[in-house]
Amino acid sequence: MKNIKSVILTAAFLTIPFAASANMIWPSIFLVELFYAWYIILIGLIIEIIAAHIFLKTDWKKSVITMVVTNLVSAILGLLLIPISGLAVELLFLPFGGGTFDATHWVMDFICMVLGNTCVEGWALMSFFKYPFKSNFPWLLGANFVSVLINLVLIIALNYLK
Repeated sequence: MKNIKSVILTAAFLTIPFAASANMIWPSIFLVELFYAWYIILIGLIIEIIAAHIFLKTDWKKSVITMVVTNLVSAILGLLLIPISGLAVELLFLPFGGGTFDATHWVMDFICMVLGNTCVEGWALMSFFKYPFKSNFPWLLGANFVSVLINLVLIIALNYLK
């Protein structure tokens, strides 16, 4: 019974960002919904699988398994962390004005997404596959920078340049 209560409380806690997004909007809430589209996930995975193959010096099968697992962890945690980091950005820039969808907010959300993905994926790489975090941080950062940038450009192109 105690485990069931823990699961229910955890599930309820994880839904907070979705409940909050019903009444408030900022760039990261907008992006979190779009980042879970299959083609966005596929592009990011392909980039990171290629990078893992090159930098981890593993065969393609292990590169695929490694990046699918690390990105799955990142996607699950991202459901909670992306909206929270976006709210932090909003609160940080609140005194400076500029509005919620100001360019500075988008840039900071991009930086938070890249760093957040890199840290979570680096932690998963270290925890599940025993690769060192520090030596893999640079290529993970680069791969996440490229994949998040491509995906943001794609999201903007598909949703705003019609």
